[in-house]
Amino acid sequence: MFKRIRTYLHDLYLRAVVHLQIFAAQEPVRLRAALTSLAIGLAVIFPAIDAGTAETIGAVGVVALPLLVGESARQKVTPTK
Repeated sequence: MFKRIRTYLHDLYLRAVVHLQIFAAQEPVRLRAALTSLAIGLAVIFPAIDAGTAETIGAVGVVALPLLVGESARQKVTPTK
C-alpha cells in the first residue's frame, strides 16, 4: 500500500513539473510576475525577509527564467520586425 501511495505521489510530482515547464515556455512573463509576487508576499508574511531580499529574488527570477526556459520563450515575448 505504501508503495502505491509513493508511486502516486511521484506521478503527481512529475505531472506538476511538466505542467510548470509548459506554462513557463508558453507564459514566461506571467511566470516571472508570479514569482516576483510570491517573493514579495513572503516578505510580508516573514518580516525577516526585507524588501531588498525580495527584490533580489525577483531580479534573479527575471534573469534566470529566460535562461532556464530557452530561446523559444524569448521569441514569443520579443516583438517581430
